[in-house]
Amino acid sequence: MPLYRSLNKGTSGSPTVEPTRLVARPVPGTRVRSRAAQVAVQAKPVAADMFADAHSGPVVGWLAVISGPGRGQVLTLHYGVNDIGRGVKARVRLDFGDTFIALENQAAIIYTAGSRRFYLQAIAAETWLNERPARGSAELVGGEVLQFGQTRLRFVPLCGPDFDWRDNA
Repeated sequence: MPLYRSLNKGTSGSPTVEPTRLVARPVPGTRVRSRAAQVAVQAKPVAADMFADAHSGPVVGWLAVISGPGRGQVLTLHYGVNDIGRGVKARVRLDFGDTFIALENQAAIIYTAGSRRFYLQAIAAETWLNERPARGSAELVGGEVLQFGQTRLRFVPLCGPDFDWRDNA
């Protein structure tokens, strides 16, 4: 799905134009000395929908990897369903080398703007919440430790009862 569905829509006689981003790539065999020169060497258009899933709105919270492969990494959470897995289709991708984590559906963290609450939805059997097996759905308030395979993560909310991005919209 394109990033901007209605771009140039409704203009008669001209086709709908998909937006593109320019990505600088040096020409093979060319020696480039500075970063500015690298950017100016050559730019090729890349379809914007390649970047559509990279950021899905404002950040509402984080998962910080506190132990296991990927220790020290921080992953962002966004509005709605944040499915967790190792695969490229997972919104929260834990691809740091822990093969015990499911590719697509290990678990999900859901932020509902209406109630301003976070929920963990356990999908795979090896999902742990505060050192106990997670079953079904549980509310998250902040500071909880999640474990998937050998990877432990700490949940840190930004949005909640006292703040939401939609307050100032």
